Amino acid sequence: MPRIKAGDVHINYIEAGDAGAETILFIPGLIGLSKMWEFQFPHFSKCYRCISFDHRGSGESDKVKVGYTTAQIALDALAVLDHLGVERAHVVGASTGGCILQNLALDYPDRVGLAIFTNTWTAADEYMKRLQVTRRRILESYGQEAYVEVSSIWTGGPTMFRNDLEKMLELEKRQKETIAGTDILLARIDMTLAHDRLSEIPDIDKKALIIAARDDSLTPPYYAEDLNAMIKGSRLHLLDYGGHNSYRRNPEAWNSAVDAFLSE
Repeated sequence: MPRIKAGDVHINYIEAGDAGAETILFIPGLIGLSKMWEFQFPHFSKCYRCISFDHRGSGESDKVKVGYTTAQIALDALAVLDHLGVERAHVVGASTGGCILQNLALDYPDRVGLAIFTNTWTAADEYMKRLQVTRRRILESYGQEAYVEVSSIWTGGPTMFRNDLEKMLELEKRQKETIAGTDILLARIDMTLAHDRLSEIPDIDKKALIIAARDDSLTPPYYAEDLNAMIKGSRLHLLDYGGHNSYRRNPEAWNSAVDAFLSE
């Protein structure tokens, strides 16, 4: 897989589609794997240039000891776009990727076309803090493999286990094969708790689509409702089901909502 040098770290990226077409940058969540978008690349690459990357500390990107903030990963994303000669891209951010997109939209607005937030949040409230601290304790007490498997219960959800178990196990295998050390995983969890651009979100001046799933127990729809209320002119789209990884569990409905938004 191709890699680029972004400051102190090599970042692994993937791309598909016509290099001359409009670009969509897909930013994964806390798992940090570009593989998360395997249900989107075949669909959107028919009309768009699709790009994604493994976060630093995940997948085939370097497992460095520093740089685990959503602001730094936003810079890593820009480094990938710079390397590929992309001045401006529509950006999709899922979960933690949505927090990274907040940074891009606020700090580098000229690089972002349309903004698509999915299953994300604004800043960690008491619910998010308890959930992430629980994941932290599982990692510290039982190790990396248990952390991956328990996290899948929240991110994959019951219908992923029942209907797409093979795909979910493939994703877990990928995580386990490329997983970072406990110290790096803890730093990545901590960055989700530290992210807070809440007071600045009304300054985002982008046409935005905000997608949430009614049955998402990791980032309940009220986060999306808050984000929608704060971004002027944004649109909220609630999926009947899909859980936290709605773009994987309910890809037809998710892709259709994004298609409609992009085509306007």
